[in-house]
Amino acid sequence: MATSTVEMLSVTAPVRAPALSSATLYREHAQRVAVWASRLGGPRRGADLEDVVQEVFLRVHRALPGFRGEAEVTTWLYRITENVVRARMRKERVRRFFGLEVPTGVEPSHEREIPSPRPSPEADAVRTERARILYDVLDAMSPIYRNPFILFEVEGLPGDEVARLVGVKLPTLWVRLSRAREQVAVALARREKGVSRARPQ
Repeated sequence: MATSTVEMLSVTAPVRAPALSSATLYREHAQRVAVWASRLGGPRRGADLEDVVQEVFLRVHRALPGFRGEAEVTTWLYRITENVVRARMRKERVRRFFGLEVPTGVEPSHEREIPSPRPSPEADAVRTERARILYDVLDAMSPIYRNPFILFEVEGLPGDEVARLVGVKLPTLWVRLSRAREQVAVALARREKGVSRARPQ
């Protein structure tokens, strides 16, 4: 039996993902994204939940033209949410290391800052010492790991800008950042262990 043209087209024609819009995705999935972000980030980051959701959908808006429907929409959204939360947690760890974290639930206030516009000498000394330790570790690393780490983790530049600055593709940058973080974590742990051993019992 001959196969009709219509039947051939129904078999061979690619299935296209349904048209999506950022507004529709936000309306249908914002609450779900908020729940994911809350669970992934934990209770300490509850005050930032709205910012996280907004950042997720900003990334969704930018990435939407490249979405081909190869994964479920919810899977795609979850991965973006996970990446946003992970990036924020990473930045928090760096800020805590430098003593820059604002306590959760406390809004920055210009009135609070007027009496003491600068950190106390003790806090400044701790921050300086931590920066010295971190940069001692970074200086021992290869520039291909050190420079992306500083640009992304310390300076806070977005990944695509860091990739452009160091002259690599984005996937290569993520690999180098992963290795750099591992090297920094191991080196800092060794230093902390050495300090603990040197302290009088």
